Amino acid sequence: MNKTMGLTLLVIGLSARGWAATGVAEIKGTTDNSPIGTVHFEDTAAGLQIRAQLANVSPGMHAFHIHEFGSCVDMGKAAGGHYNPEHAPHGQVLKDGVQHAHAGDLGNIKAEANGSASLQVTLPGVTLAEGKYTVGGRAVVLHEKVDDFSQPVGNAGGRIGCGPILLIGAPAPAAPPAPTQK
Repeated sequence: MNKTMGLTLLVIGLSARGWAATGVAEIKGTTDNSPIGTVHFEDTAAGLQIRAQLANVSPGMHAFHIHEFGSCVDMGKAAGGHYNPEHAPHGQVLKDGVQHAHAGDLGNIKAEANGSASLQVTLPGVTLAEGKYTVGGRAVVLHEKVDDFSQPVGNAGGRIGCGPILLIGAPAPAAPPAPTQK
C-alpha cells in the first residue's frame, strides 16, 4: 500500500468513527458548595469511560451515581432520581448491564482515611453525547452512605456532593465554503 492510499484510509476511518465526546463534572458539596473533586468522561469503543478523583470525603464507602437531571440545587435534590431509561430495578450496571440495572448505578466509591477517593470504570452501552443511553447534561451524585444494592435505590442516604456533566471540547462547526469568483 502506498502512502497516499494509507492516508486516505486513515481519513476515511476517522470520518467514519466520528467525534469521541469528552465531558467533565465538578463535584461540589451540597451544603456548603465546597470543592470535592472532578469526574472525567470519555466515549470509547468499549463504552463510557469514567475517571473520578475526589478529596475531602468522609472515610468509607459512598454510593456514586449518575442522576437524571443536570441541576444540583436544593442540596442536590434537583438532580432527580438515578438515571434509569429502561425503568430497570436498582442494581450493579457494571455487572448486570443497562437492561437489568439503572444506567446510572455506578456502585460505590471508597474514601481513604485522608478523604481521597478515586474510581475508574467503563460503562458498556452508555455514551456521553449520542445514542440511546446518554449522560451528558445529567449529574453525578455522591451519597453519604454505601449503596447496598437493595430496592428501590440502595439506602444510600443523603446527597453530599453533586456536579452537572458538561460536554467539553466539541468540534468546531464546519467552515462555510469559500466564495467563488465570477
